[in-house]
Amino acid sequence: MSTFLKRSILVAVGLVVVAAIGVAILLRQPLRVSRPDVLFVPEGATVEQVIGQLESRSAIVAPWLWRALAHVAARFVPLGAKMGSYRLDDRTTHAEVFENILRGRNRLVRRLTIYEGETVTHLAGSIARVLDCDSARVLRLLTSDSLVAAWNLGSDARSLEGFLLPATYDLFEREPLEHALRRIVHVFEQVWQQRFADAASRTRLSRYEILTLASIVEGEVINPIEYRRIAGVYWNRLRRGMKLEADPTVQYALGFPPRRLTYRDYRIEHPYNTYRIVGLPPGPVKAPSAKAIEAVLDPEHHDYVFFCGTGDSTGTHRFAATYREHLENVRRYYATLRQQGRLSDLTRR
Repeated sequence: MSTFLKRSILVAVGLVVVAAIGVAILLRQPLRVSRPDVLFVPEGATVEQVIGQLESRSAIVAPWLWRALAHVAARFVPLGAKMGSYRLDDRTTHAEVFENILRGRNRLVRRLTIYEGETVTHLAGSIARVLDCDSARVLRLLTSDSLVAAWNLGSDARSLEGFLLPATYDLFEREPLEHALRRIVHVFEQVWQQRFADAASRTRLSRYEILTLASIVEGEVINPIEYRRIAGVYWNRLRRGMKLEADPTVQYALGFPPRRLTYRDYRIEHPYNTYRIVGLPPGPVKAPSAKAIEAVLDPEHHDYVFFCGTGDSTGTHRFAATYREHLENVRRYYATLRQQGRLSDLTRR
C-alpha cells in the first residue's frame, strides 16, 4: 500500500471520527425553544417531513445534517416517524426528541371514549374537550356531509353520525380535528369490513340505512339480552309498512338535552319523527354499537310488532304480536309503576 493511500485512509477515518464526535455533541444539545411547545406528527409522516416541522420552528441545530443522516441511515435500517404528539422544551435534547419520534415514546395521549347510544351533541362536546377545540365547529363537522363526501362513506350518507363506533380511542394533544375524526372513522371501516360487510350485502338496506336502524335499536335497548329481539320488532314493522314509532327518533327531533316525552312531542312535524313518517328517518339518531349493528344484520325471528317496558329493575320489555296483547302489556306496565309508587311522579311530567 502506498504512502499516499495510507494517508488518505487515515484522513478519511479521521473525518468520520470527527463527524461522529460532532453528531454526538449535537445529539446532547437541548432543543432551541424559548417556551414549551407540542409537535404533532401526522399519520404517514416521513422522518424528513418531521425534520422540516422542527426546522420551521427553529427547534433544532443544523437541520441539513439531520436530513443527511436520515438519508444515509434509511439505506441500512427502516426509518419511520411514529404518529403522535411530542413535547418540545429546552430540557429535551436532540437525541431524546428523535428517539421519541422514531420509537413513539412519551407521546402526549388524550383518550376519548364514545359510549353506546351517545348523542352527537354530547359527543361533540367530548371531542372538543379532548382536543381543546371549539365544540360548535366539531358539531358542524359531525353533522355535515363534507367529510362524508371526502371520505366516500356512501352516496346516501348525510353526516358522520353512525360512523363513530363506540370504543376508547387514543387521540393526541394538538391533533387536528379532521385527522382525529378520520382515524376514528377508519376504525369503523375496519370493523365493518371484518364483521358486517358480508351480511350487510344480503339485506335490502344500504349501509347508512343499517346504521340508522341500528341506532334506533341502540336507543331502545336497556338490557343487552334484547338487542336481537328488538331489532326483529323493527324489521317486522318495516316489512309490514308500519310506522316505526320509535321514541329515540322523537328525542333526536327535539334536540339536546333529552327529556321525558309527552303526548304533544309525538305529534311534532319533523323528518325524524317516526310517529309521523313511514319508514326509516333520514339518518342515525345515536351512536350504534357493534352489538346493535350485529342485531340488525341477524335479528331474532318472531311475530312481535309491539313492545313495552316491564317497569321493573330488569330493563327488559314485554313483546306482543297484536295490539290487544300490547294494550294488556301497557296495563301491566302502569300497574307495576303504581305498585312502586312511581305512577304519580310519571304523570306530573
